[in-house]
Amino acid sequence: MKRLLYLFMVLLAFASCKKSSFELAFDELPEVRMQKAIAEVNTILTTAPNGWIATLPTQAGGGYGFYISFDGPTQVVKMYGDATTAASTTVGTSTFRVKANAGAELIFDTYNTISLLDDPNPASFGGVTGSGHKSDVEFIYDHSTPDSIIFTGKKYRQPFRLVKATAAQKAVYEAGGYKTAIDKFKSFFATNTNAYVDILSGNATLKAGIGFDFTTSVGSGKRVNFSGILADGSIASSTGKFAFSLDGASVLSGGVLYQGITFVKFAWKDATTLAAYDAAGKEYIIKNSPTPLLPLHLLLGVKFSSIVAPFATTYPGWSADFQARRASAAAAMLAGPYGLRLDKMTFAFVVLNKKMTLTTDIYQGASRFLGDFPFTYTKNDAGVFKFTAGTPTGNAGLIVANMAPLTTQRLNVDTFTLGYFTHPTTGETLGQFISVEHPDFTFTGSLL
Repeated sequence: MKRLLYLFMVLLAFASCKKSSFELAFDELPEVRMQKAIAEVNTILTTAPNGWIATLPTQAGGGYGFYISFDGPTQVVKMYGDATTAASTTVGTSTFRVKANAGAELIFDTYNTISLLDDPNPASFGGVTGSGHKSDVEFIYDHSTPDSIIFTGKKYRQPFRLVKATAAQKAVYEAGGYKTAIDKFKSFFATNTNAYVDILSGNATLKAGIGFDFTTSVGSGKRVNFSGILADGSIASSTGKFAFSLDGASVLSGGVLYQGITFVKFAWKDATTLAAYDAAGKEYIIKNSPTPLLPLHLLLGVKFSSIVAPFATTYPGWSADFQARRASAAAAMLAGPYGLRLDKMTFAFVVLNKKMTLTTDIYQGASRFLGDFPFTYTKNDAGVFKFTAGTPTGNAGLIVANMAPLTTQRLNVDTFTLGYFTHPTTGETLGQFISVEHPDFTFTGSLL
């Protein structure tokens, strides 16, 4: 009985203790710590005297660069970016705030260049309907160093890195120098169309070709690719996302790994010499080959899987014969019983099975349908393709006769080589079909 009474008294003593008699697990309440974190992030962002140089890869698209300055009293941010020519030369303004979430959260709450990457309307920046380039306008604070602050995208988890700018860098951005730097970098690769660096692999020196896609296409734009033939004759290829910088370009998300080397940036060694640099700071001078290092047919299934001919009546690299035959097919389709409009054509390769499928986008009014024309193929050592037609499937069966000028009379019977073609306006590297039997029959499309 005495033992029960003693236990009862102990429990009563605990129950009578006030909450304040327990020590907190931390020195401060969570809400106090969060307010301090918010104040700290605000202070870091707004007290950088010359603003910040920032980079942001998107999940679905490429990478992008920015110059940003934050004003604390007004909560206004000023920004330059490499997404568009206008953004690189004209300062944009929007508002920002830092609030509590799963940590201190930076939010751009009015529209700016970063918002453009997230825009769900394809007409705004060519993104995918509903998701844009899969980017964020809300970022969770990760950590900071004396000269940088790093956030992570709230939804798409991409790193948003900001490094303090110098007074000289700020002056260049504000004077429109970002566009000048971008144009110089693009011009180098427009002139040096077969750029490469030498790398050591065992006792061999190999050429690693460098290709930039300067477009903002979701599927391929704002990316850099390294590719080449290895010592054993096999093909290697690796792709990363990049952002323009004042002295060249930065490869994002830790760089691009190619044959054991992590390339992290490109920078001018002098006024005319451009170099690539690896994570250890080693320099690789960029050279140019008089001819392409790798023929296109060797990169199918390694770097590219499709060539997409756009919806157009004429396009760079389309011969007069191809244009006339495409126009004939389109006219027959439109005049047919279903009133169909011929749109883009995708030539998709499955190298493992040696198959190629021509998929036509066809529209009846606003409704989109697909028609598949399957082929198998053979390819000799010189890269000459011979396509053998299979049975069209789905809606393709309705347009077999209409497509005859392109298929029955050319693709089904001729042999073809595949080559590169540089778009004269955009600089995009296109893939080109060239008929061996009818060299006046050529057409191009985007490489995906």
